Amino acid sequence: MTTPRPLLLSRLRHDAIIWPMEPLGVSSPCAAPVVAIDGPVASGKSSVGKAAARIMGLRFLDTGIMYRAVTWLALRRGIAATDASRVSELAASCRMALAQDDNNDAVITVDGQPLGIELTAADVDRNVSAVSAVPAVRVELVRQQRDIASSGGMVMAGRDIGSVVLPNADVKLYIDAAPEERARRRHAQILVADPGVQYDRVLADTLRRDHMDMGRADSPLVAAADAVIIRTDDMDFEQTVSAVVSAIRSVVCNNRHAGQHG
Repeated sequence: MTTPRPLLLSRLRHDAIIWPMEPLGVSSPCAAPVVAIDGPVASGKSSVGKAAARIMGLRFLDTGIMYRAVTWLALRRGIAATDASRVSELAASCRMALAQDDNNDAVITVDGQPLGIELTAADVDRNVSAVSAVPAVRVELVRQQRDIASSGGMVMAGRDIGSVVLPNADVKLYIDAAPEERARRRHAQILVADPGVQYDRVLADTLRRDHMDMGRADSPLVAAADAVIIRTDDMDFEQTVSAVVSAIRSVVCNNRHAGQHG
């Protein structure tokens, strides 16, 4: 059977939400989906996914913070991101924990230390792709990610969620934008932690990370064959959230309607 081409959503109006914007309760016929959101660096998948999860009453996890935490710890201990053996040992030995705060954000602690803005620093940005490309690191973190999603009601964002981590997710989305637009967004974010960072350097890092993420042998960045593709170049934040919520609700209900009549 021929695999259908992914649906491209170029732009949706604010009023394109299919259902009222209210949390999904257990009584809803489309309750508790598992949603996989993938996309390259600074595509908006994390902030948009978090907002969509809050609207729909679902848990949210940006898996990138787990790789960033390992990267931050490696740099802090003087371990090169390219030293696969030592980084693997570090990922296996560090005490990493996740919790949800009152704002539905994922908060991570490493060896008992909560991490936040440290994970957006420029040196972490430059090294996280190398760390995430280490197979042993990915094996350990993917195991944890699957455990987290196993109870359902989850929006999980990353770079290989729909293709590798949660291949049976109810909904798979791929959020993308041009490298220049993503670099502009990332530059604004990094300025908070590193006021001296230059846009040109962020753009170069963005292109380098795209090359690494898409070209790595283990779990490369790719849109799943059945993913809904959403380009955000010409969307503001609210429009993108609307597109994501609309896609989640339509796909989940269509799937369950088909299951009831299949």
